[in-house]
Formats: sequence, structure tokens, C-alpha cells
Amino acid sequence: MFLKKYALSLLTAALALLLCLSAGAEGAASGAGQDNNLPMVRARVTEVLSDEVVTTEYSGGQMQNRILRMKVTLLEGAFEGEVIEVTQSFDEIGMASSYPAKAGDRLFVGLDLDDGGELRGYCADYVRDVPIYLMAAGFGLFLLLFGRWKGFKTLVSLFLTGAAVFVFFFPAVIRGASPVWCAALCCVFSTVVTLLLVCGWNRKALAAAVGCTGGLAVAGGLTALFGYWMRISGIVDEEAAFLMFISDEFTLDFKGILLAASIIGALGATMDVSVSIASSLAEIQEKAPDITPRELVRSGVVIGRDIMGTMANTLVLAYVGGSIHIVLLLYAYPVAWANIINRETVAAQVLLTLSGSMGMFCSIPITALFTAALSYAKGRKTREAGQNPPPDGDGAPEM
Repeated sequence: MFLKKYALSLLTAALALLLCLSAGAEGAASGAGQDNNLPMVRARVTEVLSDEVVTTEYSGGQMQNRILRMKVTLLEGAFEGEVIEVTQSFDEIGMASSYPAKAGDRLFVGLDLDDGGELRGYCADYVRDVPIYLMAAGFGLFLLLFGRWKGFKTLVSLFLTGAAVFVFFFPAVIRGASPVWCAALCCVFSTVVTLLLVCGWNRKALAAAVGCTGGLAVAGGLTALFGYWMRISGIVDEEAAFLMFISDEFTLDFKGILLAASIIGALGATMDVSVSIASSLAEIQEKAPDITPRELVRSGVVIGRDIMGTMANTLVLAYVGGSIHIVLLLYAYPVAWANIINRETVAAQVLLTLSGSMGMFCSIPITALFTAALSYAKGRKTREAGQNPPPDGDGAPEM
């Protein structure tokens, strides 16, 4: 009763603690990322001065680059309002699928000073935040229209989960904190927040939380065990190699980062399955209050079998979609299957996919068993209360 009454207060305190921890991490990360160069700023293209293809000869042949010279107006920063000349270049590989800038386009421009102190710049990338924000707003609108109050609570839980990952996890790991412990804190926080908002404080939420936690523990354990067996270093791509040089004070734990990726990557599917099983069994129990714990577990397993196929496809296709360029590159060249499957990049993706899927599968019986245990405990308490009625003959015994 105490926990139920003060659940919102506990949740608020947990969020405050998370944000306090992340504040220090974010400050450290931002301080580490500063350099002596001038910042990148938004700019608008006012005029394209030239657009030409430049051919460069070298010993093995020739290489072509498309180079655009343009005038842009700086839209922010200390030099706001100034008009400077910048260049945009595309190499031979990206030339066919590129989007050359035209008047009116908004770009990110990197600024620098030449030897004479004159301001110069180069085109870094396009400004894409407006369509991203519009898509995010459309996503939120769909949730509110179709989900109504549930949709609103889903948005809140999604916002808090995103804050836990992007405001706490990443800055803390960059600062040198343990990726595994940070991932565990994020998952606990996200699970508690989501289940409190979506399911409320009840036995169904508790069973789903236990099932989700058990599934994530299985996923993390399998990743650690088979990652050691397969000798996965954690430095599985070019981005991971760049992270080796972000600080002179510490070295990132790449094996821990891989384990954290397994836990966080499996969180959504595992929580989805656990909530589905817990909700289904709660509904069965409500419609058939005389059902035995054994029958309840059997029903949970039967329901879980139908969920397994689609959720396994969800995880597998998500990981394949995230590494589609690597897969295409391997298929483009005649490489033996043994060489493909033994590459660390491929092996790491297979490890994450299978460990996450197995963790999700294990959450099904764990949720069903814990739901049955809660049902048995509730039934025994009800029987004991019936055998020992209160002295006045009516009402429930005091809690």
C-alpha cells in the first residue's frame, strides 16, 4: 500500500537522480569535445557561382570530383548576417546520388580563418532538423489520435526512456563510466517508468517487470559468455576504432559497450513480450478466476508461442536493416561463407541478434511462472481470509 501510494513520488525522485547524474556527465562530455576551431553554423545559399567537374590525374588513372562554389549568408553565431564564399564537393563515388546545393537551401557551414585572418568556410552537411521535427510531431499526433490517454502516456514513457539513454547513458559512458552498469540503470528506469504509466501499479506490471528483467539478464549473460568464447573485442567497426582516441585519461570498455548494446537493444522487444503475456494472463484470470496456477502457466506458454515468431523476426530484421551496407558489401564480392561468418563485425551482429532473441524467449516462461506465483499467493491469502473472518463478521481485515 505504501509503495502504491507513493509510486509517483518515487518515480519523480528517480528521474531527478538520473538527471543530476547526467548533468555532470554531459558537462564532462561537452568539455572534452571542445576544440580551438570556429563552430559550424547554419547558413542559407544565396547564389551558386560555379558548378564543375574537376579531373585529377594520378599514377593509376584519373579521379573526378564535382565542386560547387557558392555564396551563403550566415544565419547564426558571432558572424551572423555576413556573406561568405564556400565550396561543396562530391567525390566520384558519391557524385551519382548526391544533392548539389541550390539557391535557398540551408546548410551547415564549417568556419575557419585563413592566414590573412579572412573568414572562410566549407559545406559540411544539409540542415535536416525541420523535417525530422515534423516527422516526430506526426508520430506524436498519431499516438494521441489513436491511443488517446494511453497514447499520451506512451509519449511520456518514450520521452523519459530517450532522456535516460541520450542524456544519461551516452554522456556517462563517454566520461568513462561502466557501460554495463549504465545500461542496467537505464533499463531499470525505463521498465519502471513504462510499466507504471502503461499498466499502473498492480500485479500485472510486477509480473511484466520480473519477466522483462529476467529476459534482459539472459540476453546479457549470453552476450558475455559467447562474446568471450568467440573472442569478440568490441571494436567491430570504424566508429568504434575512432572512440579509442577520445580521451588520454581512460580507455573505453568496448566489451562492456557490446554487452550494453545487447541489453538496450533487447529491452523494447522483451518488455513488449512480457507485457503481452502478463496482460493476457491477467485477462484470463479475470474471466476464469478458478483457473489453477499450472493451467495459467500453460496458457502463458501457448500465447508466447504465437508471439515468438513475429518478435524474433522483428529483432532479426532490425539488426539486418541496421547493417545492410555491410551485408551488401559481403555479397558484392566472392567471399567464402566461412570468411563472412567469422568476421568480427558479422559475428558481433549475429551475437546481438541471437542473444536478444533468446532473452526475449526466456521472458515468456518467466512472466508466466511469476504470474502464476502471484495468483497462487493471492488465492492462498483469500482462502486464509475466508477461514479467519473479522470479529464483526463483515468487511475486510485491516492491511
